[in-house]
Amino acid sequence: MFKKRRERRQAELHEELAGALRDPDAAVRAKAAADAAEVAGLEWALRELAAAVAREPFTDDFHETVVDGFAAALRRDAAIRERTERIVAEHLDDPEGFVRVWTGLVAELGGPPAPRDIGDDLCDDMRERLAYLRGEGWTAEGIDGLGRPGTFSRDLAFDVAVMLASLVVRRNEPLSAEEAERVRGEARVVLERALAFPPDSEERLVLIAPLVDEPDEESWTDRARHGVQVDETLALCMSADDDRVTLGVETLHHQIMRDGILRRGRTRAALDHLLAREQAPFVLFQLLGCYVRLHLASRLPDPPVELFLTRMRHADADVRSSAASGVGLLAPGTPAESRVVAALLERLDHDSDVQVRAAAARSLAGLARPELAAARTVADAMARHADSPAPEIRAATLQHALEHGAPDAYDRLLTEFDAPDVHWEFLSALQLAAMDAQFSLPEEVSPRLAERLEHMEATGWVDRWADPEGHPDLDDLAEMLEELLERVRVRD
Repeated sequence: MFKKRRERRQAELHEELAGALRDPDAAVRAKAAADAAEVAGLEWALRELAAAVAREPFTDDFHETVVDGFAAALRRDAAIRERTERIVAEHLDDPEGFVRVWTGLVAELGGPPAPRDIGDDLCDDMRERLAYLRGEGWTAEGIDGLGRPGTFSRDLAFDVAVMLASLVVRRNEPLSAEEAERVRGEARVVLERALAFPPDSEERLVLIAPLVDEPDEESWTDRARHGVQVDETLALCMSADDDRVTLGVETLHHQIMRDGILRRGRTRAALDHLLAREQAPFVLFQLLGCYVRLHLASRLPDPPVELFLTRMRHADADVRSSAASGVGLLAPGTPAESRVVAALLERLDHDSDVQVRAAAARSLAGLARPELAAARTVADAMARHADSPAPEIRAATLQHALEHGAPDAYDRLLTEFDAPDVHWEFLSALQLAAMDAQFSLPEEVSPRLAERLEHMEATGWVDRWADPEGHPDLDDLAEMLEELLERVRVRD
């Protein structure tokens, strides 16, 4: 009799929790998941929670949703917990293998079927999350270094791994065949209409915005939808028609600035294909920017440093400027680094265009590490240009002076910020220098700099400098000024 009563109460509990896991209120669902993980039958809880994770509506933050309860349920059984930990530990460098084994486990527990095809975008996404987990204490041996099971630090590391794995699978959900065809058709219509307008025109930019901007209402299939749009852009890039290629590259340059670059392998192949032949300056400028963005998103194993060195001697100043800016980000750690420094020094000293010289100065400031063989040569060049009439160049030399402890660095800093309309590049230079964990403003400098920054804020500096048509815009400058004010006030 007591057994039947317990079974009836358990069935009632399961029915109640099952209903709550489908409640429209996210907080109700999250609480039901936590309760299910703790008091429901384990087999039932794992099955229902795996299914609940798979149907959870879109959210920017997967934390404090049903996934927390799912992680807790996985921890509840020692064998399942150990199996989950092994899956993570054994696949830290194998994102595709991780996805296959993880989704297989979830399907076995009662979740959706494991995907048959695992695309590059899903693998790239998971690779970044696995790298993050390694930084949080996961190793090939697991997380024994974070304490025994049941301790806060170990349970937290476990839960974060489950949350990230679940998040990546959800946010890479594929489109149905019908939806993919609809998105493809819409993209083609947009691109055909954009062909009628000149490159970089306002009309063209407005038309391609739906292929570039983040959607107003986000969903789990946004990445798949954007991937289809990128496919259509890359198809234009591979066209034999120059006008289509130009539109494709222009659109790709904007798309690649979004968070979460998709189709990385195909994009790199398209860039290499296009750079195998001479391109118009406008197209070349965009292509160089695409290479850099790819590299920043996920370090390229073979960054095209030689390509950038060659383009630093291009006849078009915009191309030279783009190459000089990008090569400083591609070169660190490559065999060509010393030649890159020499080429940048040559541009800084002799180029006829001030923007090219400024780009070279900024790259040199970023490359000038103490262990660099040419560090002394770079320092001498920076000192030579410290009084340049171009504020962009002075700002780069000031960044170098701040980062390397030049005796006059802080006097120069205060002098520049004394100007009625200090150039925004000096704020950027100070921000970049302050990224070093060892950077600290002297006690006597902080209040004086804070006074200058507060005066800038009070007198509308942001409004005077903002460029509504480009970078930096009003929000960029306001954020820059606010961050610096917070930093110096804390120091003060």
